[in-house]
Amino acid sequence: MLNRLFNGASLSASEAMLIFASNRQKVIAGNLANADTAGYRTQDLSETDFKRQLDNLFNSKGKPVVIRSGPAADAGVLKPNGNNVDLEIEMAKMVRNTALHSTAAALLAQQFMLLREAIAGRVL
Repeated sequence: MLNRLFNGASLSASEAMLIFASNRQKVIAGNLANADTAGYRTQDLSETDFKRQLDNLFNSKGKPVVIRSGPAADAGVLKPNGNNVDLEIEMAKMVRNTALHSTAAALLAQQFMLLREAIAGRVL
């Protein structure tokens, strides 16, 4: 019974969203930290790979996998020093990523609140 409650796709999806958002925040912070580093190329985590992972979680109930960073598809223009970090693009990514993290945390909190209510025997 407890395995079904804790191994459901919704908890795994929330966990995957939190892991992705946390890892992506680190990558974006690294991009911002290297905005003036000669030769640095913008990195990012693939949203397409993340969406594929979520689809796999709901279809086969697999475990979340860490998605590795790679060159960003939406990097800025290459500067003379070989750097392509665009602060506006990175800040926009950070805002969207913060919203994803906040949403995932709120969903997870709601799921645990409902579980706590069910265990306590309260009816909403």
